[in-house]
Amino acid sequence: MDRIQAYDDKAMRKSTRIATLIFGVGLIAFSICFSEQYSAMIGVVFILAVIFRKEIYVSREGVVLAYDFILYKHKISWPFEEITDIHIERVPDPQYVVVHFLRGVMSRRLVFRARELDNVLELAKSVTPGIHIEDVES
Repeated sequence: MDRIQAYDDKAMRKSTRIATLIFGVGLIAFSICFSEQYSAMIGVVFILAVIFRKEIYVSREGVVLAYDFILYKHKISWPFEEITDIHIERVPDPQYVVVHFLRGVMSRRLVFRARELDNVLELAKSVTPGIHIEDVES
């Protein structure tokens, strides 16, 4: 229970990744053949978008968003000490549950598998016993 991975409902499919990579390489090749510098920049952006990785998880340090840009890694963390409320939203698909972590006026919406909900709540309560947890209607 070191870290509980959030489900990424906006993940790029493999076929989309391959098509974007081919398109990016094609734009770079086009720019080399026709001396078009802007298409090369756009091609590089497409390739970087395919290589970019994002990981969202809950751990003892709180809610963590980890970005991996190959040469540069960045981590955004919301410690449980700063999170005041957790709202649980049931969705039509019984396999998943949406959990809203509230810090002041900001909210972070994460999707977890329903079987992992108890682990997430237990982890939050173990770090911050006074955290307010509530079920909300969708």
